Amino acid sequence: MTAPLPVAAKPGLGEDDPRTRQIVEALDPDFLRIVRWDWDLRVIFYPKDHPVLGMPDCCVNGCSRGVRFDRKMCMGCEQAWKRSGQSLEDFAKMAKPRMLGMRQEMCRVPRCGRPAKSARSALCDPHQRQRVDTLKLPLEDFLRHPAVTPRASTGQCEVEVCYRLRDYETSRYCNAHSLRLKYARRRGEVTDEEVWRRTAPAVHADRELCLRGLPDRVVAEVLYGLQARTEAGAKTRDHFLRPLCDRLRQMQAPTLEVMNDPEVFATLAHVKSTRGVVRTMLMWLGRLGATAESERRKDVWDLKIFTGQNGTLDFTRISQPALREAVKHWAYDDLPRRRGKRPGGAVQPYVTAMNLLSESLRLQREDDGMLPAELRRGDIVAFCNRLAFLTETGRISARTRSHAVRNTALVLTRIRTLGLTHPGGPMAGLPTDFRLQREDTPDEPEDTEAGKDLPDAVMRQLCEHLNELERLSSREVRVGTELLMDTGRRPEEIRELPYDCLGQDPDGSLVLVYDNYKSYRMGRRLPIGKATAAVITIQQQRVRDLFPDTPLGELKLLPSMRANPHGTKAIHSIGEGHRAWVDALPDFLVPTTVEENGQPITWMLPFDKARIFPYAYRHSYAQRHADAGVAPDVLKELMDHSDLKTAQNYYRVSQERRREAVDRVIALQFDRNGTRIWRKAQSLLDSEHVRRAIGEVSVPYGVCQEPSNVAAGGQSCPIRFRCVGCDHFRTDVSYLPDLQAYLADLLRSRERLMSAFAADDWARSEAMPSQEEIRRVRRLVDRVKADLGDLTPEEQAQISEAVAVVRRSRTKMLGMPRIGPPVSDVHNVGFA
Repeated sequence: MTAPLPVAAKPGLGEDDPRTRQIVEALDPDFLRIVRWDWDLRVIFYPKDHPVLGMPDCCVNGCSRGVRFDRKMCMGCEQAWKRSGQSLEDFAKMAKPRMLGMRQEMCRVPRCGRPAKSARSALCDPHQRQRVDTLKLPLEDFLRHPAVTPRASTGQCEVEVCYRLRDYETSRYCNAHSLRLKYARRRGEVTDEEVWRRTAPAVHADRELCLRGLPDRVVAEVLYGLQARTEAGAKTRDHFLRPLCDRLRQMQAPTLEVMNDPEVFATLAHVKSTRGVVRTMLMWLGRLGATAESERRKDVWDLKIFTGQNGTLDFTRISQPALREAVKHWAYDDLPRRRGKRPGGAVQPYVTAMNLLSESLRLQREDDGMLPAELRRGDIVAFCNRLAFLTETGRISARTRSHAVRNTALVLTRIRTLGLTHPGGPMAGLPTDFRLQREDTPDEPEDTEAGKDLPDAVMRQLCEHLNELERLSSREVRVGTELLMDTGRRPEEIRELPYDCLGQDPDGSLVLVYDNYKSYRMGRRLPIGKATAAVITIQQQRVRDLFPDTPLGELKLLPSMRANPHGTKAIHSIGEGHRAWVDALPDFLVPTTVEENGQPITWMLPFDKARIFPYAYRHSYAQRHADAGVAPDVLKELMDHSDLKTAQNYYRVSQERRREAVDRVIALQFDRNGTRIWRKAQSLLDSEHVRRAIGEVSVPYGVCQEPSNVAAGGQSCPIRFRCVGCDHFRTDVSYLPDLQAYLADLLRSRERLMSAFAADDWARSEAMPSQEEIRRVRRLVDRVKADLGDLTPEEQAQISEAVAVVRRSRTKMLGMPRIGPPVSDVHNVGFA
């Protein structure tokens, strides 16, 4: 093997093709040294220990093949190991005959210019016959025998791609290509041997990629694509690129860009890994030398060139050339104004709206909308009617319709202000009545963010199966899902968390430090619990162990395990692994009440798995806090909403749930004697709920309906809150814990006063709880508990949920400060 030559050592390379010269000049000499590149030999040699390109030796004794995909042994040894039934350690210790991996080695006779016949013989064919048939000596004795003399080289194989030596003087090819030609002729695949010599594939050797027989530009393109993928941390094994090189050689293609043709690209359909490599290589080649000015002329924009972020903007669905050019002018003008993680995502809805306008013009005008000067107000009306039709048929949502009208109106207005309708502009002569008026915009549908939270039963089941999520996807997806559940952040905000995302406030409380990419607010701080902090701390240690040499400031909390040798890239998605996990889980059964023959019956029905997606945890987090009575302005800060109205939507859902809970609890309402008032639950109308809210007042252990006391806000009780002796007193099952606590307090007070307590008789008598009051409270408690015992387990579970909702939202009385219960993350409420 000759030493690698520098790029400049190949005189005249790319002189006739500026693009080839541009690509060659972009090649990094350090990268060329890593792959031991020689412009004369044109073979890429994969190193053993490189973090991206490296292919270490197989662990089996005597096997020198490269290991792929982070395995411990090569594929051949792995198959043999599985057949052997031995342990990995025992199999690896067994000596294995030395493998050549299709690489040609020279005869061991000193100065012999011919290749060895096989790995076992280690001699060329004439010397092997001399050793076996003539001298009949062991190999080592044969090498020392004076009659053994070196043979002259037979010359190089005449196949253009091959750099191996011929095995025999009488053959024009190496032994491998001789056999290939023989079998190809038998199959009738060779009609012109000269063409076969130019297009035949190389004899593939382990850790080698042969680029011989390809034009200079193609060679430079493959090298640059491999360099770019390596710099991006993407592993590109030799067998990924061999089908591509063989196909390009067979086509005699002048450039790799022929693969942009869908029909040509389809010829690689049988090798999925190669197709992915080709796409990324074409992407990097397209970016080489590209500028925003050159990219804007294309119909599909690579946003990396404009904003530095991945993604594309596709204008090909706008079929009218003039309209397409105008929209491209608008997008070019609008992109610099966009902020956030993915500015292209903010522009895409406008392009999508113009796609709909283009489709409408194409379908409803005889000239397909090709002539801007012929467009009129009637075309706008037709567009609005088509959007209405698409909405009614379910092809787009009402929200999409509203946004499409607004976005189209904005783009058309900007097209005019940018001067694109002036003479010489792409939309020259566009009439002034081709515009959307304010009255053309349909009403915005009511926000549906709230109400998409997951029931507690579903959350509980999900948390019980988190181990399966890790098994099906990865540790990072599991941690990301746990953080979504606990914190209610958006999936992108969790996915992009840096390593040092755990912080402390001045009072020592733990906070999650994250970036709100949607609203472009960085460094947000969210209070979290100790259980959530423990999840983060454990993951931090895992990341530190995986990437010990990377500075902490560059690490991601959830690093990708692909194309990420230094841990600086976050996982691509949480949703894909999450969806596979949810679909693999058994049905989520939730109690559902239906009415049969006028009677409510509870069934355990499956919950729709389509409603379980990562963003649903954000809705659940918000709804959990709203149900717990957290103030709207506090919830707005917790959710980092820009508008208080967004947070208030969750309280509308809370009100509906409280009403449902009251309907259930009211079925177990009792008077002072423990008599059940309503024997079956009745749904209350809104007016009835209002009447109850103003016709009763909270008192200890229930409600009071005495008019004068209600008017006084509960501060004018004639019998001084001896409620269990009053006909106006009502209680229900939601007050059972308070009644039990009250009964225990009465008994303790009576026992204490009956002991040697220093007090006057009148004071003792006044403070002593009466036996009748104790008897009434005890009877009330027993009756409530007895009626609860008569319910089915499903009904008891429903009542328990309803009681929790009612107690959280209950109005406190007697001027006591209202302190809401602490809202824990899902780790602390029995979910995990």
